[in-house]
Order: sequence, then structure tokens, then C-alpha cells
Amino acid sequence: MWVVGKVRDKQSAITALALSTTFTIALLYSTLELPNVLNKLLVGVFPDYGLKLEEAEQFLSQIRPISYICFITTIALILFGIILKRRRLVKLGSLALYLPTFSYFASTMFFLTGIGILRIVWLPMIELAPGDTWSQKVYAAATFLELGDSVYMPYDFLRFSFTNLIGLVPDLFDSLFFNFIVYLSALIFFVSCTTWFYAKFNGIKIIDFSIYRYIRHPQYLSFILWSYGLLIFDKYLFRPPKGGYFAPPPLVWLIVVFTILAVALYEDSAMFRTFGQKYGEYRRKTPFITPLPKVISRGILFPFRKAFKKEYPERWFEIAFILGIYGLALIITSILY
Repeated sequence: MWVVGKVRDKQSAITALALSTTFTIALLYSTLELPNVLNKLLVGVFPDYGLKLEEAEQFLSQIRPISYICFITTIALILFGIILKRRRLVKLGSLALYLPTFSYFASTMFFLTGIGILRIVWLPMIELAPGDTWSQKVYAAATFLELGDSVYMPYDFLRFSFTNLIGLVPDLFDSLFFNFIVYLSALIFFVSCTTWFYAKFNGIKIIDFSIYRYIRHPQYLSFILWSYGLLIFDKYLFRPPKGGYFAPPPLVWLIVVFTILAVALYEDSAMFRTFGQKYGEYRRKTPFITPLPKVISRGILFPFRKAFKKEYPERWFEIAFILGIYGLALIITSILY
């Protein structure tokens, strides 16, 4: 029996490694290569109208109903996922909302050219912006799309330090950082997926080893880092032709990340309800999503503890309260930044 157990354990480890390797390679390919491949294919279907304003307006009129269907479906996935407590729906909706960031791989004048068609999900938001033509609305949309500009502050500090104090060329630093954060997120994703698969294959309910020993939600951390890398690409590496400006989407990133954080907090609550103090002990000694010192972690939840007289948020409205405070603070900071 001992030998059989060892064989099964080895097989589950190999299978976990194989699956994680496959998913990680797919993640890297879909980030670094696939957008360019798809853009070349889609340019023939969704051409660059350039300065042909009438044709562009006609195209927008044709796809406008589809854009509203996409936008409403995306928001509905998130809302119904929260209401019905279906976390997968929330995550799917969040991913769909952030998917248009890949459109920045298309350097064209018309913002829906090629892979830029992914921005169809954001089109209803863009139409809320003032302006008589689509180009005016796209420029005006920067007013609210960049409301989350404060999320660039850590990167801007690093960028200033390396380019001004060390003398590194800004474009080179941007490229190096983008690749570094994408590969770092892929590494975290690989390790966390391998651990997760191994635990599932062996019937382990509370994963408290490997990378889960240091943070409770490493897969979400990998997503946040990966999506932040795309955000950096959108602002600092994206080079549109003259007249092809499209604002970076830090506000969308902020919404998506806070939605993911809400899901992670709710998962913590669900795990505690299922496994009781056993998970409670793991939650108490293991950082949430980044390996922050316990003093800082407790400080982040201080407003919540003051308001609700408990250690951790458990219900959606409690989660919304704590995330709403920091979301509002970041938006206000963005206005001043």
C-alpha cells in the first residue's frame, strides 16, 4: 500500500507539472505573441478607416447594438455572479471587461481596427464621453478612463529612479519591466497551478504548502501582476500613429482588480464557513495576496474593524465597504496625481 501511495503521489505530481506547464506556456503565448498574430488576421476583417470619418461612423452604427450586448453581458456576469454567489461568473466577467487591453497591440488610427475590435466591450462607456464624432469621444474618454492614474505611482517612481538616477533609457526600462512582470506573473502562476493541481489530485482541502504557505491567493496575485504589465504596455510601450490616440485604461484595471480582490475575500469567508478554525488559523498566519508584514496587513483592514467590530469581512456588503474606501481613495488620488 505504501508503494502504491508513493506511485500515485508521483503520478499526481507529474500530471500537475504537465498541466501547469501547458497553461503557463499558453499564458505567455497569449500575452506576447497571439495578439500580434490575431491583429494581422483581423485587420482584413476590421480595416483601418483612418480619416474616412463617414465610413467609420457607418461601421460604428452597425456594431453599436453588438457593443451594448457585450457590455451588458459582461456587467451582468459580474453582478449575477455576486448576487448568486457564483465566483466563476464574477471572474469571467472581470476577464471579459479587461480583455480589450490587448487592443493596444494594434497601432492604428481607427480604434476598432484589427484586434482593436476588442474595444467593442468599452464602446458604450466611450459613447458617454462628450463629442460629436467618434474621434472626439475617444479623446474625451480619457477623462474617466484615466481616473485610476494613481495605480501608476509605484511604476512611475521606479521609472524615474532607473532613468534619471541610473541613466537607463526610458523605452528600454519600459520594455524590460513589461517582460519582467509578465514572466514573474507566469512563474507565480506556474507554481500556484502546480500546487493547486497536486492538492486537488490528492484530496487536500486546505492548501497550506509550497507558495500557499506564504500567500493565500497566489493565482490572483499572478493575474494582478500580469494585468498590471499589460497596463504598463498600454501607457508606455503602445505607440499609435498620429491621430490614433486611445487613452490607457487604469480605471478599468482598478475595477477588475478590486473585483478579483472581492472574490478572493469572499472565498476566504466561504473556506472559513466550511472548514472552521482550521482554515481560520491558516488565514491568521498567512498573508492575503501579497507577503506584507502583519502590521501593514492589519492596518489595511483597520477601517473595517472599526466599522464592523470583526477581524475579516464575510459578506458581500462588508467586502464592498472596505474595497470601496480604498477604491474611492485611489480615484481621488488620481484626480490630484
